Amino acid sequence: MPHELRNIVVKELREIVRDPRLLIGMIIVPVLMMPLMGVGIRSAMEAAQEEVSKMETGLLNQDHATGGHNYSDLLYALMIQNNMIIRNSTAPDANTAVSWAVQNDIGTLVVLPPTFSEEIGNGTSVNVSVYQVLSHFGFDEMAGSERVNSVFTLFNNIILHEMLGDNYSSSNPIQPPVPANVVSQSVIKGEVINVSPSNLINSIYTTGLLIPMAFSIVIVLAAQLAATSVAMEKEQKTLEVLLTLPIKRINILLGKLSGVILVSALATIAMLLSFGYYMSSLTAVGGTQVDLASIGLTPDMTGYALLAASLFLSIISALALAVLLAAYTKDVRSAQSLLGVLFLPIFLPAFLLMFAPVEILPAGLQAIIYAIPFSYPSIASKALYTKDYAVVALGVVYQIVFTAIVLIIAARFFASEKIMTAKLKWGRKRKAEAEME
Repeated sequence: MPHELRNIVVKELREIVRDPRLLIGMIIVPVLMMPLMGVGIRSAMEAAQEEVSKMETGLLNQDHATGGHNYSDLLYALMIQNNMIIRNSTAPDANTAVSWAVQNDIGTLVVLPPTFSEEIGNGTSVNVSVYQVLSHFGFDEMAGSERVNSVFTLFNNIILHEMLGDNYSSSNPIQPPVPANVVSQSVIKGEVINVSPSNLINSIYTTGLLIPMAFSIVIVLAAQLAATSVAMEKEQKTLEVLLTLPIKRINILLGKLSGVILVSALATIAMLLSFGYYMSSLTAVGGTQVDLASIGLTPDMTGYALLAASLFLSIISALALAVLLAAYTKDVRSAQSLLGVLFLPIFLPAFLLMFAPVEILPAGLQAIIYAIPFSYPSIASKALYTKDYAVVALGVVYQIVFTAIVLIIAARFFASEKIMTAKLKWGRKRKAEAEME
């Protein structure tokens, strides 16, 4: 390496090492972020698996098996072998059994028709209805019906092997009719919807994945704009001139925030309009035409209003925090790096709520999610489907209080002389400066 190039590299490395703001944003925060996110995601997945393990499966056995093979008994034994918790229903019909399942918090209901054993014994296919009760549209709910489907797959393989003996092969393209044909349906607010729960949840998950992450990106971009504005003033030494003008410093803070808030408001409106168009384009789920409005899964004005409020308050609080962080930097590069400390509380809730709804998470993790003000846009986007607006409304109140506190702190900071002298210092450097004084 040429001597001149080596000197420049050494110079840049020294500047980075000496500047704690760069190290915090580029090294310390990423080192902490990934393990914390990993722990959080693992806890969310474990919570979802635990929810599935204790989920009950209802069984309405209407099979009138007389003599010969009683295939409903075989199915029941396979369900027990797969560690499923079975609750037998004595309802007179499927509709009554569905109501019974909803009232007793039973996630999955299997209804065997009266001719179940008879038709299978005759070598014909029989339809079996499987109802999945959906409340929060999480993967744990989809896993309930998927477990039942896996049991029926095993059941069909056993029956076909029994019928065909050594001639049976699951890879043979020429197969007799499937003994038990599973017809999966969703139950939403007690109403049976002829849509596969896996298709419905996957569609909602796609939205739940895209929208919270997009909102998080909007919040980060707004915070970067605010931090860059303050850091640029300090780097170009124009902040000193601005503070000497006969202008209240609180007005300087509000002026800086207002410009970014206007741009962020436009971004929020654009995001909501895009989201509305995205939802209106979801006229089909898994290839089946579904009128989402008729089953209450399209956002209403209340949901949109709460979502817009939570997102807007998240942006304002992020702006105030970004201004406070940028005040401790000396240039734009340091401000952008130090802003990394905001990435974890902004992105972590969105990632966690992708894997499990907040209500099934461990109590400690729930408390963390609810305490982070940037969680509520993700919670609000899910509430558009569940219509659970109470938590979102309380979250908006909490965000208002949090944002007000942060703005008051930022205003007092701007009103003091600390805005000019605030710096992050390493322990040794601070000690040396103190000795010089």
